[in-house]
Amino acid sequence: MTSKVLCYDRAVIELLLKKINSALNDLLESANRRYSLGLISDSLLEFSKDFVMRPGKRIRPLLFILSYKGYAGKSMSPEKPLFTSAAAIELLHDYMLIHDDVIDNSDLRRGKPTLHKMFDQNIKLPGGQKIGASLSIVAGDILFALGIEAFLAVKENSARKELALKKLVETAAYTGAGEFIDVIYGFKEIQTLCEKDVFLIYTLKTAKYTFECPLIMGAILAGAKANELRKLSKLAIAAGQAFQIYDDFLDLFASQEIIGKPVLSDLNESKKTLLVYNTFTSLKGKKRSDFKKILEKKNKTLADLGSFRRFIIESGSYDYTLKKMASLQKTALDTCAALCIKPAYKKTIGSIIAKLSPSNMPLDIRK
Repeated sequence: MTSKVLCYDRAVIELLLKKINSALNDLLESANRRYSLGLISDSLLEFSKDFVMRPGKRIRPLLFILSYKGYAGKSMSPEKPLFTSAAAIELLHDYMLIHDDVIDNSDLRRGKPTLHKMFDQNIKLPGGQKIGASLSIVAGDILFALGIEAFLAVKENSARKELALKKLVETAAYTGAGEFIDVIYGFKEIQTLCEKDVFLIYTLKTAKYTFECPLIMGAILAGAKANELRKLSKLAIAAGQAFQIYDDFLDLFASQEIIGKPVLSDLNESKKTLLVYNTFTSLKGKKRSDFKKILEKKNKTLADLGSFRRFIIESGSYDYTLKKMASLQKTALDTCAALCIKPAYKKTIGSIIAKLSPSNMPLDIRK
């Protein structure tokens, strides 16, 4: 891919992101006017808006817009309602993050306190009681409801809107199922699992709602053919799995400044990622036993993290997982090249997938 194309893609993406952020802000302000969220609770509006508007990749609404515009004919939805619908998909993401943070009892998200921690820090109750987890679950549910309502803003064929909305709701159910399984697997011993189990979570928790949902929804609204939807699904599952593997590398090897949460977060949660599972199956004897002890230890230390990293590299899992990620990325890029979509949008979607590459890691994470 030439630097000219990358520059063009970056300019397109930056413009779309600016419009998505503006639509998100307008959506929340509109919801406040209609539902008087600020009158119900200053904290509900202020903290929820703070959480939603934090800098993020906005990959889901971005893919939705690219897919819709790439497949749409001359008669397409006006931009303002289209971007409101795109913002609705970001609210689905925020709803998932808020609930995920409660389940994992996380302290940080995008470099700032998680929503339940914000409530705990700012709402003072007798006896020092903490209700942040309960309040954030409710706030997440409100954001999801607002997202469903906002999605209907798009000016398109009503039958296609219904199909796209059905995809959104279906994806929320699949993602919930993935979270359910992930929580259970967190308490299972690693030797009872297999690589297929790991990829099931990747598909349900990440690939379906990060890539497949927005790409398919945009294409459905634009009237894309069934064959194109099948290709988009294949692209999305491969790209989503690669995306999750990329994220797994960052969670275990990058700094807190890069990932926006404590470096021990995923290790303390005993996440059964591909890196972790393949390391366990590749190690033998005492090394496997020592690795498992760290994984099952309740309160890990930075020294444990250092040992964990060394086990991953020495076992060959680091290289194995990089190759798996590269293979998935190639499948996604090859499928993207076969899409019957407007060339400019195909290139931009391809450039997003291309970033999920070992060569694009933000640092030498082996150090």
